[in-house]
Amino acid sequence: MIKLQDGDIRLRALEPEDLSLLLAWENNPTYWTSSQQRVPYSEYLMKQYLQEVGKSPYEVGQLRMMICYKDQSIGLADFFDFDIDHRRGALGILIGAEANRGKGLAESALNLFIDYLFKAFDLQQIHVSIADGNAASLRLFEKCGFEKCGLRKQWYRQGDSFIDEHLLQLLKGSR
Repeated sequence: MIKLQDGDIRLRALEPEDLSLLLAWENNPTYWTSSQQRVPYSEYLMKQYLQEVGKSPYEVGQLRMMICYKDQSIGLADFFDFDIDHRRGALGILIGAEANRGKGLAESALNLFIDYLFKAFDLQQIHVSIADGNAASLRLFEKCGFEKCGLRKQWYRQGDSFIDEHLLQLLKGSR
């Protein structure tokens, strides 16, 4: 059975009413290292994105869902780079407010999203890329069954230096 809710955590489709939250999160430079973004999105572009977001991941290669805790929108779960032939894709997660971090909410949402993705799209694997120094994300994904499978040296520029990127995978049936 495919579930989109577990206790107080629920995943839902993005809605036009999510515009202000999406703009705040996408345009926050502190998250840009993780997303590899370098410029802010305009309200116009984000409105266009929200009109397209309902299309099938088979068509657009991506699925983004809002993470809700007790019916409050607290973050995003993102599945992207969907490769239909090889049945794999990349995963990302964001819990927007500091006050909602460190409470196990990301782990609950991530487990729910992972189970949904494997069942709904018959995936063979999901992979993530995490910047070195992001210990919280590494711990989170390892708790959810991901295993390190590689390291890209000097992958991200951060100011005047470069940092490595960890590659992790979760294979079907491995958790």
